[in-house]
Amino acid sequence: MSHQLPLSERDIPTELPWLHMVSFLESVGSRSLKTEGTYLAALRFFADWVQVGKHAGFDLEQPWPLGLTPLTTELVLKFNEALRSARSQNTGRTYMAALLSFFGYLVSIDQLPPGLRLEKVRERLKRQRKTALRPSSKVVNLDTIRQQIPLIVDYYCMLPLPPSGNDPYNRRLSLLRDRALATVLYSTAVRISEAVALDRKHVANGQAEDVLITGKGGRTRTIHFLDYAREAIRAYLAERTDSNPALFVSHSRRADGKRLTTRSVQRMVETAVAALDLDASLTPHDFRHYRATELLREGVPVEVVQEYLGHADISTTRSVYAPIIGKNIVKEWLDILEGPLEQAAQLKET
Repeated sequence: MSHQLPLSERDIPTELPWLHMVSFLESVGSRSLKTEGTYLAALRFFADWVQVGKHAGFDLEQPWPLGLTPLTTELVLKFNEALRSARSQNTGRTYMAALLSFFGYLVSIDQLPPGLRLEKVRERLKRQRKTALRPSSKVVNLDTIRQQIPLIVDYYCMLPLPPSGNDPYNRRLSLLRDRALATVLYSTAVRISEAVALDRKHVANGQAEDVLITGKGGRTRTIHFLDYAREAIRAYLAERTDSNPALFVSHSRRADGKRLTTRSVQRMVETAVAALDLDASLTPHDFRHYRATELLREGVPVEVVQEYLGHADISTTRSVYAPIIGKNIVKEWLDILEGPLEQAAQLKET
């Protein structure tokens, strides 16, 4: 890992690049340390870019953390254009999503710079996405695209919560539901049909750490609710006043409190993808794939991942995630053999 900033080639400062990043990263890191690292890299790159280019009065003499007041809509859009020419499409989208998440957090604490209009940035990115040429599915690396999944979770967790009262469209309740739904998908890696089939009693109103469900093919398995998912469920149910036993319900006036449909879950993901300018191919099912590949990368045995996903046959797990499993195996052996190979090279030279 490089210990220098990419543009100025300075040593990375020990301080964070922007004000208010400590509390922002704490909220992100509580769900995913990897996402925290991605956000930190993106915001460091942004700080390095504004200082090297002396944009908006920034310069290399200014110590971190940098003040936010000079940031404007135009500056952020100019940075987006620089990313498009200097980084891959997926990296550029991920970095911009990190900035949008940070700016969303600033809105929630009433610290967004006065010259920065978040909706205008999102609208420009939306137009940019529509005009961009879509790469062939044979070329797109699905695993790389799925690295954007945690950004969807953070999008809903960072959106400012509308105030209670005088809310005829139930926007507050809908956001609390979407937060709970996104964190449940991330924590459990359940299928969409399994998520919408959950009832309040299954999760003990957000107190249950694990639940026994019957999934595809009538197979029974345990799904696990991590702390952040239970907390989001409790916050959501605390404001529900209906008697519907379903955990996730529609809060639109036309739906009349019916159980949420799988299409509604798909729309929830599509909304975040559009707002953050992520890859349009992402779906709720990618939560499941992302979580499985992350476990395998961390060395979790494939048998454990099979149980986590609820696959009836371990060959299914192996066939779907064979590239990840194979990559890990090769890397482990290369790490083991690195020393002897270096010694062999030295012996050959003598």
